[in-house]
Amino acid sequence: MQTDHSLWPEQSDVFEKILCIEFGLAKPLGQHGKLLDSVKTLANALCPTLKKGKDNVNWERDKTKPMLVELDWTTPSSTSVGSRNRVRMNPAQITLFRNAILLQGVFGEPRVVVEFLTSDSKRREYADWARQLFLERQSLAGLGLLRQELLTFLDLLPVADLHTALLPNPFADALPQMGLGPHKGNLLKTLATQTAALSLGDSMMIHYLNSDLDKANACAVALETENPLLQQYRALILREHEQAKEFDDLLDSFR
Repeated sequence: MQTDHSLWPEQSDVFEKILCIEFGLAKPLGQHGKLLDSVKTLANALCPTLKKGKDNVNWERDKTKPMLVELDWTTPSSTSVGSRNRVRMNPAQITLFRNAILLQGVFGEPRVVVEFLTSDSKRREYADWARQLFLERQSLAGLGLLRQELLTFLDLLPVADLHTALLPNPFADALPQMGLGPHKGNLLKTLATQTAALSLGDSMMIHYLNSDLDKANACAVALETENPLLQQYRALILREHEQAKEFDDLLDSFR
């Protein structure tokens, strides 16, 4: 039986329900422009699309990438007066999207959120790193985090069914995506600026999760550690950097 997409809630209503009603942000949501941009970017990463048509006004799903949240675009007819494009979200995936917003707050990059949700091995790695990164800090309050909620959040990260289980919101005052208060964008960048002397392992991981493979590789080359998790990431970063270098060399050979 064909799904009636017109019965799906509008994406803007989903955003307001999650961010204002569940997470307690002040209305109207439009005043939180930076957060909205971040959440829209996340939605597009979870449902990758391609523009089509002469004026690039229509959309279709990019089938070369995984779709984690299903969106539907309805373009008004040319005869409709005062109508607007409507983006609707599959209600069965709203819980997953809500959880993805919290993951984005911790890890920053939508790319990392997609990897977390699509790869069991990546999920374990990121969950292990988050636990080590946060629980070794003396003050979670200084990061604007609620301790009990964060502990539960970290416990659930590697095991919860994120399609049905609601992760607790560990952020006390504002979501990191708002760029306000102590977060300055996301927690990893906050740790980078708040820690007077970052360990080489912390620096390596922060560069890696911020998609700066060259800087992450430089740290990995210099890193000497007995920590098995850091050893695992060190090997991963060195391998990815070498693969990227080989690919660049191959492109250069074609020029």
